Amino acid sequence: MALTTIPPNHEDSLMADSGNEPTVIGADTHIKGEMSFSKTVRLVGTFEGSVHGEGELQVSKGAACKADVDSKAVVVDGIVEGNLIASEKVQLNASGVVRGDIVAGKMVMAEGASFFGQCAVGPEAVKAAHGNKPGADAAQQGNKQQGGQQQQQQQRAAGAK
Repeated sequence: MALTTIPPNHEDSLMADSGNEPTVIGADTHIKGEMSFSKTVRLVGTFEGSVHGEGELQVSKGAACKADVDSKAVVVDGIVEGNLIASEKVQLNASGVVRGDIVAGKMVMAEGASFFGQCAVGPEAVKAAHGNKPGADAAQQGNKQQGGQQQQQQQRAAGAK
């Protein structure tokens, strides 16, 4: 008969290994609020609010994320309604849908994916986004143009008097 011994710190090593597993928000779960994480979160249910992560957000097929997201990486198989900032990469898989602006270091979009919004990709875009929200540059440009048009109209009106 052979005996197997368990090292004294075996339970500690099991606990340390579980740190590599993603946190899963289940299909029957609906959360509203702020989410922050440091590793990986897999959303299978629904989330509404804001997301800030240092790791990867995975939005599974059938899941819904109604939030502005700022994370290292975002993988979308479900639906995201909100702006995305990903310092490394946004990956839209075939079943993925994003309704909002995207700023990412890199972007991968599979055939069949849907995206409704503006997109800025590359290291410079990410640097600019950390000072602004996605789409803010476009909105600021539009405001500048609109302000310039109003100023021209006021000058024309003053010259006509």
